[in-house]
Amino acid sequence: MTSGTRQAINADSVARHTLANGATLLVYPNPASPSVAISAYHAAGAVLETREHAGLASLTADALNRGTANRTFLQFSEELDHVGASLAFHADTEYAALGGRALAEDLELLLTLATDVLAHPTFPDDEVGRVREQTLTVLAHAEDNPGSRAARRFRELLYGECNPNGWPEDGYAETVREFEAGDLRAFHARACGPASLVLAVVGAVDPPAVRDLAEATIGAWNASPDAATPTDWREALDAADAPPAMPGEPRREDLAIEGKTQTEFLLGWLGIRRTDPSYYATIVANFILGQLGLGGRIGSNVRDTQGLAYHASSYAVPGLTRQPWSIRAGINPANVDRAIEASLHEARQLAETPPDAEELRLSKQALIGSLPLRLERNDGIASMLLTMERYGLGLDYLGAYAGLIDAVTADDVRDVTAAVMSDPAYTLVTAGPELPTS
Repeated sequence: MTSGTRQAINADSVARHTLANGATLLVYPNPASPSVAISAYHAAGAVLETREHAGLASLTADALNRGTANRTFLQFSEELDHVGASLAFHADTEYAALGGRALAEDLELLLTLATDVLAHPTFPDDEVGRVREQTLTVLAHAEDNPGSRAARRFRELLYGECNPNGWPEDGYAETVREFEAGDLRAFHARACGPASLVLAVVGAVDPPAVRDLAEATIGAWNASPDAATPTDWREALDAADAPPAMPGEPRREDLAIEGKTQTEFLLGWLGIRRTDPSYYATIVANFILGQLGLGGRIGSNVRDTQGLAYHASSYAVPGLTRQPWSIRAGINPANVDRAIEASLHEARQLAETPPDAEELRLSKQALIGSLPLRLERNDGIASMLLTMERYGLGLDYLGAYAGLIDAVTADDVRDVTAAVMSDPAYTLVTAGPELPTS
């Protein structure tokens, strides 16, 4: 199947199948493309590690392909290179994931390699040592980056050090430095299993043929008897979702980094889950506040009108657990307090007064219009299928999306902003040169 017209993405065109080992398969045939993309997620994220082992999930995912019972890292790489394919693995706080691309005729190779890596990694000592050193180098660079330092400390303050949402996905140098190959093997045996795996395949494929191929590869993966079940994962997510005790007043830390000339700040609150009914009002509100045009109201005021920032915007992060809704800016150290106050002013203004009809219309139009761009490529479609599965949106979600956005009212925008940003107990971290004393 290499030519033809692409169908609408819905329950009629996406084939959903549960494999023999409990993994979920989603297949969308795209005859307009000669290639194929695979994407998957499963339980093995940082929610299954402890603070003393921060970064173990990420390091395990990074080292998965460094050697299996059937292939060395070199052989794995050469098989992909021979057909011009790619296959990568990573883990974040909530889950681990993989993504790959190839010509449709090489789908069997992609699934065979993915299965070998997920089911039979050996974590050779020398390769684990290399990946560990690479991670330590990344962490060292992050330590010298004001934006990274501010983001890390912001989460620590917002969630507390006992919540996996509060520590970096890559971990800390002091934890990563101690990891040995045995630690990765133990985490893989405990955290990786097919029952929580959701795999999306998109491209010039035939769904029944993909189902048979997936059963012969991913479907043959038998996890350790002690591997985390979907229930275990859900319990770990629920534990990470427990709201921390919040103070009644703002928390602020100013981090001084020698040799820097620009200050980065991160200011925010604990937001909502992706599954919350007010999610659509939240993304419209966030677009108005810090995304519309060249940075929404915050960019217009803080950067353009007052000239206080090099960049300024807001972000509402989606997740299975409650994630931050935050304001970020890069500023001249002399302007820090003025930029913070100007940003808070814009947040409070939206929390008190609904946006006007034109601002609301433009924001909805942009959010609705951007969706097709995310679905132009096979990997974008695969990612969307996983999003629909992960958050229980249903396979007909894309047909409903425009209506969900369009239904958001000006009062909804004000109310959802007020529910989060009217809280005086915001968290604020600045990082950069030592700030001048007032």
